[in-house]
Amino acid sequence: MVIDISTIKYPELERILNIYPNPEIILGQEIYWTEKRDGSNIGVYLDENNDIQLRSRNMDKASDQFYQIFKETEQAEQVKELLLDAPNWKKEYVIFGELLTKGKSPTRIETHDKHEFIVFDIWEEPNKRWLSYNALYQQCYHFGIPIVELYGTCNVVSREKLFEFKDLMLKRALECTREGVVGKCWDTKYKHGIQYFKEKHDLPAIEKLPRVVEEGTIILPILPDSEIMGAIEKARVDLGEEFTIVKKAMPLIAQYVGAECKKHNSRSPGSLFNYYQTRLKDVG
Repeated sequence: MVIDISTIKYPELERILNIYPNPEIILGQEIYWTEKRDGSNIGVYLDENNDIQLRSRNMDKASDQFYQIFKETEQAEQVKELLLDAPNWKKEYVIFGELLTKGKSPTRIETHDKHEFIVFDIWEEPNKRWLSYNALYQQCYHFGIPIVELYGTCNVVSREKLFEFKDLMLKRALECTREGVVGKCWDTKYKHGIQYFKEKHDLPAIEKLPRVVEEGTIILPILPDSEIMGAIEKARVDLGEEFTIVKKAMPLIAQYVGAECKKHNSRSPGSLFNYYQTRLKDVG
């Protein structure tokens, strides 16, 4: 069995308030809260020759530059061993994780002294499902592969308690110098049996703010810097060495920032070139 990677893409994560149809859908469910690492979203799998292949957030095949970065991580061999072991149990995996490159992270909140790969999810074929945190932990533990840290769990019945626990998890993330947290719960009523969401420090606690209704021209908030830098990092993953070519990088950056603006109902700050230059300096 060879995985068709074009059919497997990591889900987009919304904030709790944006969960469809409303946040109450996750009440009464066991929620696992993990750290959100600040790197590049990479999916790792084997081709028909049992060679490592990588996909990025938006592309079925990541750039050659990121293949080299992944190869230089201490985790590359262990990840391949786990992938090679899966068929012994009549399974195939796509291992998703943050590829942390040496130097400043995309949003500049983390600094890394070496390349690392930290697993946050595993997609399982032929069952077409995401492994639970416990199953993920077990698989990676046996092969010595690091995974995102679990901060806590909750099972609450009110929106107020849910946001209270969210604040507690964000406080823990801040203490650990992480950009935020990811919440996950597994239930058969969700698509692929999961409901994921994220919360970050640089986004306002909207649920606590006063609200007023006003007529007139809609004025959208500016997209947070972390989302802009995250979009730029996606472009870097897709372009590889060509990321240094302005005429190739800027159109793709504008496209990805525009997509983030649409997703977050925000607007671009205007010129993105300074952000692009900042990332070039960080990785250069």
